[in-house]
Amino acid sequence: MLCSRKYLLLGLITSLTLLSLQGAFAWDSVGHRVSAAITSNYLTGNSKTELLKILQQHPRYQQDFLEQMPASIARGSEEVRFVWLLGQAAFWPDITRGLPEAERERYNRANWHYIDGAWLRGQAQIQGNTYIGVAPFDDIAGKNAQSIRNEASVDNVMAALDYNTILLADSQASLPQRAVALCWVLHLIGDIHQPLHTGSLYSTNRFSRGDRGGNGIETDERNLHARWDRALNREGVNATLEAVLRQHSTTLERIGLIDDEDWSLWMQESRALLLNTAYTQEMKSAIARSDNSTQKLRKFNLNDDYVETMKYHARLRLALAGRRLASWFNAKL
Repeated sequence: MLCSRKYLLLGLITSLTLLSLQGAFAWDSVGHRVSAAITSNYLTGNSKTELLKILQQHPRYQQDFLEQMPASIARGSEEVRFVWLLGQAAFWPDITRGLPEAERERYNRANWHYIDGAWLRGQAQIQGNTYIGVAPFDDIAGKNAQSIRNEASVDNVMAALDYNTILLADSQASLPQRAVALCWVLHLIGDIHQPLHTGSLYSTNRFSRGDRGGNGIETDERNLHARWDRALNREGVNATLEAVLRQHSTTLERIGLIDDEDWSLWMQESRALLLNTAYTQEMKSAIARSDNSTQKLRKFNLNDDYVETMKYHARLRLALAGRRLASWFNAKL
């Protein structure tokens, strides 16, 4: 069963190689598309039919989906087209950033992609913030999921998942609304599995307002947040998917419905990586030493061991995100 799944998925994803011609990938594209492909592999036939029915009613389906589909995908099988469409849907919330102003205002939600590291709920009872020379902030008691019933109450990735999962699963809601919610559910479950979306680093002076999840820490190639976002950039979709299946197939098969709605567990997993892996002791020591300096913080060289560890965890997080998405869709749609 495991082998057949692997070769089916690799066959479906091969056509997506052409996506590399559309521009640089990041976690936002390679990562979300890989998670979507893994999701597709574990969906029931009924779930696929329902997801496609909903997605086809997306208010920008023509412009952002059909018109963006590579010709080779359009000529491919129904399954190949579905995998591409699901990947495009997972990436769509990032596409909204580049829409014309009126459309961007209607669909883009910048604060839905991350969360304050002091925000706690459920199994997330440890903050995701790192504090250097400053007392930890007070915990923030997160809103109960059942209280998130309108978009005005959404201000972070956890609340956005509460809101969009409820909307997507509501058969009485309009299909265009559910289609937009589908894109956000695909995207946000990916985002909450990215460690640097779940907290920040604070220091007395240099990062008194936080480093914005690693965005303020420069490395030899881009900032720390971007390095994690783009951890698998150079490998692309195919190589990433092959590595995910090689390293994590057993994990994928074992995931069931035990944690299918517990976003707090997923966030706490990401925070453990953020606290123990993302920020190195070298980084924290250098920030502490230079906290009172007006000079620019030096760039940090991420050595080979760090990069390989980052890639390993990025693949695992993508695998978990994709499998959990499939479990949720199969149970709720």
